[in-house]
Amino acid sequence: MKKAARILAILFGLVLLGATILNANLVSKSRMALSRGVFRADSGAYVARYHLIVAIPDTDDSYFRGLLDGINQEVKNAEAAVQVFRYAASSGQEAQRCFDLAVRARVDGLIMFSSRNDPIDARAAEAGRAGVTFIPVCTDPPTTKGTFFVGTDSLRHGFESASIVLGKLGSAARIGVILPSTGSENPKDEPFYHGIHSATTVYPGARIESLLRARPGALSGEESAAAMLRRQPPVNAIICSSAKDTVGAAQVVIDMNKVGEVLIVGTDESPDIKRYIDNGVVTASIVRDSRAIGRAAIRAFSALHSGSTTMGSVESGFSIYQAAGKSK
Repeated sequence: MKKAARILAILFGLVLLGATILNANLVSKSRMALSRGVFRADSGAYVARYHLIVAIPDTDDSYFRGLLDGINQEVKNAEAAVQVFRYAASSGQEAQRCFDLAVRARVDGLIMFSSRNDPIDARAAEAGRAGVTFIPVCTDPPTTKGTFFVGTDSLRHGFESASIVLGKLGSAARIGVILPSTGSENPKDEPFYHGIHSATTVYPGARIESLLRARPGALSGEESAAAMLRRQPPVNAIICSSAKDTVGAAQVVIDMNKVGEVLIVGTDESPDIKRYIDNGVVTASIVRDSRAIGRAAIRAFSALHSGSTTMGSVESGFSIYQAAGKSK
């Protein structure tokens, strides 16, 4: 009887060992599959040690394409496999659902696009309790000072955009501003707006004539620009906060035969924006280096996941794309 029990115990141990080895092999294969399947630009497969989720709005905006490109460039160095979750840009509930799923799955890290009014500190604390390294990517600094983030300074972005307009129109500038689709309930609380407003104070008579928030949808830029140009008095300059709205505003200026009468300062770069700038429809575009932001987000994950407690927020700069190769 004892002999039979020993034989059963040995057999059970062998089965358990085999299951453990099989499970480890499956985990390794699944992470390799992720690293092969999500980003295919790198033909060399590698075994990923870490599983990351990237949660971003479901939009074709060039900012997010650049962000994913930057993540792709750096992810192999972090030995990570990445899954991309997309949510409707206008749905805070869908964004929260992506966050909850990542935390419940206890992935190694979550890189998540966050607006300045999102509960970033609360999310970081909740993710930390689950062992998930949380990296918020922002186009506006969070409202709570001292909160860690990777992103850009939209206050300076707005100031530089207005400076280009004011350098050409001076005190005669009547500016229309198209704000991002997500942000504060009061548009005048936006850092982007404050940057533009502070620049206008240098030129008595220059003013922000119209302030509209972009709505979700492909035609938002067209609708906003058309409303600004039909109002009385109409604007003579439009500042856009996204690539999509820049293209939309440019198309309206063309359709209304106002090329040369209305200055457009856009955001980011795309083949359409470059063509509009080269043809004189758009005056300039403030290009945020979202690829650098994507790379920085991955490096931030590696540092924080390894236990670093001294890392500060990471802000990326920008360049100014103008015709005739003029840039800053």
